Amino acid sequence: MSHFTPTIGPREGFSMVGLSIRTTVQANIEHGAIKRLEATFFKRSIDIPNRIGTAKILLQIYPSGGFFNDRTTYTCILGCIVENLDTLPEGMVGYPVPAGRYAKVTHVGSEVWINRTYSFIYRHWLPRKQRIHPPFSYEVWDRRYLPGQAQSEIDIYIPLAESYEKPARRRYT
Repeated sequence: MSHFTPTIGPREGFSMVGLSIRTTVQANIEHGAIKRLEATFFKRSIDIPNRIGTAKILLQIYPSGGFFNDRTTYTCILGCIVENLDTLPEGMVGYPVPAGRYAKVTHVGSEVWINRTYSFIYRHWLPRKQRIHPPFSYEVWDRRYLPGQAQSEIDIYIPLAESYEKPARRRYT
């Protein structure tokens, strides 16, 4: 059961380095795309210089236009926070996550059920707040992340900015 009460506040920006894949929600459910990425990242994470902390970050970059369903292709980067993006190990990518106001929702329970938390965010909470689909979101997998366990916790961050609010309707005469 997730904490379905988003908290909103400022977040500092950070840089991350990790492995990237293009996938769909359907491919992830049917073939474990992110689980496979996690296994590969575990082996390669020692190659990353300038790491800060031990948390893993799962960044999800969505297609522009706001349309998204189970078959829509999007980019996932699983990595860690680094001091800078000066050195990228071979086969890895870097990404600067911007500072700003974010909504945070904590998913509690096995990651198998995280789609319910995302459903709440994108089908209920964001529409009520008159916000359109943001260009990305990220998850923090820290010491509370216990794969497959009912007491596991994953924080999900959704960027909130003026540019993501629904534009006012234009009147044409």
